[in-house]
Amino acid sequence: MKSLYLIMNPTSGTRQANRLLADMVAVFSRSGFLCTVYMTAARGDASRFAALYGSQADLIVACGGDGTLNEVISGLLSAGHRTPLGYIPAGSTNDFANGLGIPANIIQACEAIVAGTPKPLDMGRFGEDRYFCYTASFGAFTSVSYSTPQNVKNVLGHIAYILEGVRSLAEIRPIHMRIRADDNVYEGDYLFGSVCNSTSLGGVLKLEKDQVHVNDGQFESLLIPFPADLLALNRVISALSARHYEDPSLIFLRASSFTFEGCPNLHWTLDGEEASGADPLMIRNLFGAVHFIY
Repeated sequence: MKSLYLIMNPTSGTRQANRLLADMVAVFSRSGFLCTVYMTAARGDASRFAALYGSQADLIVACGGDGTLNEVISGLLSAGHRTPLGYIPAGSTNDFANGLGIPANIIQACEAIVAGTPKPLDMGRFGEDRYFCYTASFGAFTSVSYSTPQNVKNVLGHIAYILEGVRSLAEIRPIHMRIRADDNVYEGDYLFGSVCNSTSLGGVLKLEKDQVHVNDGQFESLLIPFPADLLALNRVISALSARHYEDPSLIFLRASSFTFEGCPNLHWTLDGEEASGADPLMIRNLFGAVHFIY
């Protein structure tokens, strides 16, 4: 019998997964897996479990929100484990799962895992010792994912992120940075920047599916230069609303590595979790680093 380790965050989203745990284990058992469940109790537990036990199982499954998935992936990568990974999205927005087409229904997600085959997916390395699976971002909206109260997320979902993002506009200041994307250099004042491998950024910005390739060794990046006046700001908003990323008010590009310089105290968000970057900060694409089942 094959072994499956389920790493589960019992406080994610509306906690629906707690009520369905027996049904989840039953799906795995019927498919020939001996399932062991590890429940997280504090931040960092999922990463620790994945690092300690990741090599002992035939399959690791993360159950929780994007932050839980980030921890599990970080634990696997930091320990050098190559165990296939499945994901049961049980958070409030589940951006990464939506981008891959993983079912939102928890039992259907379990069935997709046991019926699926591992596919290599690119991951990101943030600095020297942190990782992300779908986005690293700074500037406007980036604090929304980790600053919005969980009870508000549960009730409003994506709308909560948008409302919090709009409220944060009054606090925005220009961020002057020098950005190297492979061999291209961009320097200026920015409103927002992201390096991503997903169609959704924090529940606020959306990319078209044909613009994102999750296993090509490159990231998609959206940079928003700081608008000079209200007219320019309206143009940015219009371009984002219409998803016209080729608009001159935006910078949309692809690269395998990025270096950010000139802003040592900048706050970042990695998969919805707060992070601090160094100066200079390097972000690198880890081609096919995780074999994902979906």
